[in-house]
Amino acid sequence: MIDEPPAAERPASSYDEIAHDLQVLRFAAGDISYAEIVRRIAAHRELGGVDAGNARPARTTVYDAFRTGRTRVNPQLVGEIARVLGASEAEVAQWEHRCLHARRNPREVPAAMPDAEAEPATPQSAVAEAAVPARRRKLMLLLACVCLNVLGFTLVAWLGLPLYFDMVGTAIVAIVLGPWAGVAVGLTTNAIGLAITDSSSIAFALVNIAGALVWGYGARRLRLCQTFPRYVLLNVLVALSCSLVASALLVLLFNGGTGHASESTTRNLAAMGNSLYLAVLGSNLVHSLADKLLTGFVVLGALGAVRRWIEVPFYEALSTDVKLLLKAVGDPARNAGPGSRRWQAPLPVRVAGPDPGRNESESTADKP
Repeated sequence: MIDEPPAAERPASSYDEIAHDLQVLRFAAGDISYAEIVRRIAAHRELGGVDAGNARPARTTVYDAFRTGRTRVNPQLVGEIARVLGASEAEVAQWEHRCLHARRNPREVPAAMPDAEAEPATPQSAVAEAAVPARRRKLMLLLACVCLNVLGFTLVAWLGLPLYFDMVGTAIVAIVLGPWAGVAVGLTTNAIGLAITDSSSIAFALVNIAGALVWGYGARRLRLCQTFPRYVLLNVLVALSCSLVASALLVLLFNGGTGHASESTTRNLAAMGNSLYLAVLGSNLVHSLADKLLTGFVVLGALGAVRRWIEVPFYEALSTDVKLLLKAVGDPARNAGPGSRRWQAPLPVRVAGPDPGRNESESTADKP
């Protein structure tokens, strides 16, 4: 029995054969979804220096490369698809060559009979089919993040911690799914919080809303998730906005406090002669900055897990920047300027004793 050559090396006289072989490669790689192929291509392009806004190909364009009956195929895109499905650089070049060969030598090929695993006839139906599991994954993420918020809310209430830690899920959803999805998670968290603490929980839903909007729009509109310093700035902005809203609520509705553990700082600031609002605002700023920066680091780790089943915007650029920063911290000389050099211990200075070959008069004459 003669073994068939690999798909990349097989000559092709039509685009249908290329589409069929691409499907075989996709199934061999683990039946990778088209959305995942799009994400991988975008990540590879960003590493190559393409701007994040232009790196992502259209999902229907990628799907069309796997569809029979095509009259035109982008060889470069086919090569990128093969690369993210595990092909080597040499095989990528062969895939592109096959596309060029098929373009120069077109011929009619009978359409393949549909089988059990054939793709939908139109891109629209393929998008509709993929949207169902995507919606389920998003719903699961929303529920998981509500549970995460409630868990943090409960631990702080039971242990009397001077933090809040009830917005981790809000931050994850706001960054991944958008600001208004984060608002929904925040409102649900505070509604459930009524059963854990008291009626003050529902008033502080405004704080969760403010945090969700700043996290969501900061990541998507202001692009504050592109680099690690920007990401830190984003969490500082969330802390400031949440502090302003929370301080106003505490002063206007609760006379400065609701019994939270952080209010000992408020009492200390008030004892120093500060007004009630300044004492509440100062205390809230201190504890909120600590809380939101800690939340930001937890969210950064959680996004790495979430991206395995839901696309996370900007994660590739942010994680790459964090890795570069960690490498620079591990080797400070990498960040040294062109005129800098490593520190070296000074050479030991040897103090010479009197020369036995010289007499005392010569030694005295040498002195000024």
